[in-house]
Amino acid sequence: MDIKVEKQPKSEVKVTIELTAEETEKHLNKAAEQISTMVKVPGFRPGHVPLEVLKKHVKEDAIESQMLDLAIPDSYTQAVKKEDLQVISRPNIKIVQNNPLKYEAVVATYPEVKVSGYDKIKIKKETPKVEDKDIDAVLEDLQKKHAKYNQVDREAKKGDKVEIDFEGFDDGGAALENTQSKNHPLVIGEETLVKGFEDELIGMKKGDEKEFSIKFPKDYFHKPFQEKKVTFKVKMNQVFEIELPELNPEFIKQIVGEEKAIDDLKKDIRENMTKDKDYKEKVRRENEFLEKLAEKTEVEIPNALIEEEIDGMMEEFKNELSGKGITIEQYLEGAKKELKELREMRTKEAEKRLKLRFGLHQLFDQEKIEATEEEMNKEMEHVKSLYPEGEREKLEKEFAEGGYLLRRLENKIKMEKLFERYLSD
Repeated sequence: MDIKVEKQPKSEVKVTIELTAEETEKHLNKAAEQISTMVKVPGFRPGHVPLEVLKKHVKEDAIESQMLDLAIPDSYTQAVKKEDLQVISRPNIKIVQNNPLKYEAVVATYPEVKVSGYDKIKIKKETPKVEDKDIDAVLEDLQKKHAKYNQVDREAKKGDKVEIDFEGFDDGGAALENTQSKNHPLVIGEETLVKGFEDELIGMKKGDEKEFSIKFPKDYFHKPFQEKKVTFKVKMNQVFEIELPELNPEFIKQIVGEEKAIDDLKKDIRENMTKDKDYKEKVRRENEFLEKLAEKTEVEIPNALIEEEIDGMMEEFKNELSGKGITIEQYLEGAKKELKELREMRTKEAEKRLKLRFGLHQLFDQEKIEATEEEMNKEMEHVKSLYPEGEREKLEKEFAEGGYLLRRLENKIKMEKLFERYLSD
């Protein structure tokens, strides 16, 4: 077998592999042996039909196709080992000739990665504060969740809950799609609808009807409505006055399940909010560190690897759509986009992900950051404790087999050590 390796742009190589006539014949005979187990040839036992005899009963293309399925993986694996190639993607195969077999395999290899200046990265640590007004907002939200709604026969005012019918029309009087609702509930002042809409409801009583126009903002999330003038017809169906429960021991016991003084409840809220803000600040610093690390990483990412990353991102997107009961075909039709365009939109993000991944692995090597066996076992036990007893055996099997789940835990430990080293202050 003759092997020729040629470097290509962006860390790819073209491996030309040519088998001898004898090697090709060997794979042809093996292919014939496999095919003959499924073909009845008079005078021969299944699996023992000579190649030349089999050619009279089976199309030669079928034998050659089976030969390629056998010869290419075998010879490609040998070539990669012999040339000590660090391949990181599936090869793109091009057949040059069938007999003797000669083909080209273009494959991505592990690129050269340079990470410098990472020790100079400084991410300022903020000290989150919990103000009294933050605690008051939480208490008010708890009161609202347990509020009573008393129907009143008066004009609606800010802070009231109302139920309305409404429909939107364009300048020509035509009804606009997705601008109508029946018995729509809202609290005046919370601005759940377009800005300015709820102000028009103030002063309306049950049974009142009103017509008014709203100009949608230029940054409105639905592009067709940006800066569009819409005329709404509204009918007030119900007006409710909101009665908030008093912040007393009975109410506190109702929401926390035990008797507690208001000052103690405020203390608990403050502690929980502080923990939450501290965690968010930790995540912010980590993400900012990773952003800057990616900027300090130099690497030529193979195109094949980018395409594989986009494949994974597309699968994530399809699963996300599926959770909403939408197929990718339905999404493309509604968004008026082609699948190719959707993939192209993800190219930069795919490159960014890969760049950071290569940068992190390089940094782990440079800084000799490792996950010890003891740390791995501790982390595995922690993960198992989060699952029901019946699912833990399956997890143990996945850990034992290695693969994605184990690598994920290993990277988690390494990342924690990295952040501890560079974000400890």
